Amino acid sequence: MPAIPKPTISRLCKIYSLLEELEDKGQLKLSSNEIGRRLGVGSHNIRKDLTYLGETGTTGSGYEIKKLKDQIAESLGFTRKRKACIVGLGKMGTAILSNEMFFSKNFDIIAGFDTNINRLETLKIDIPLYPTYDIPVVVKREKIELALLTLPGETAQNIAEKLIEGGIKGIVNFSPVVLSSPDDKVYITNIDIIDEFRFLSALFTLEKKEADNAG
Repeated sequence: MPAIPKPTISRLCKIYSLLEELEDKGQLKLSSNEIGRRLGVGSHNIRKDLTYLGETGTTGSGYEIKKLKDQIAESLGFTRKRKACIVGLGKMGTAILSNEMFFSKNFDIIAGFDTNINRLETLKIDIPLYPTYDIPVVVKREKIELALLTLPGETAQNIAEKLIEGGIKGIVNFSPVVLSSPDDKVYITNIDIIDEFRFLSALFTLEKKEADNAG
């Protein structure tokens, strides 16, 4: 199978989530037009993305949802459950630890970390909690592959380095700084909520300008 470009991997992950949702609702088939409409992507891009999976068995009535979902899972490694942790147990981190939707078929959040020892002692959560200085040991011992950072920006880079020291493979960063990885085998996704608001705001601002100019 040819190497899959990162933008295609991103769209395939979104397609997989959509297929999971529709399969749970009992839907059996789905067209590339419908996938594209739901994801805001052209159907030709969807069809091109799916060619990386090999033969997808499309018919005039669309793709079989279960078959396509299984093909994506096999191609992208979703058939294996991976261990994850959360670093930063403030309001966001605690909410995620307490929300069952984050304990999916593909991932297990098995540990939480925080710098505040008092917070660790008072939180009522079934998952084991540790001080951040234990990150390298716990990540290595428990074979944790993924981490979610929800902590202040001034500590984020240091925490990322501790995670990498422990052998982490991927980090989702919600802290208000852009993190970089000293190891090219460790992937970091930086998510800035304010940037996302700015992007959406720019879209409807520019759309309004175009409409005003056309009028």
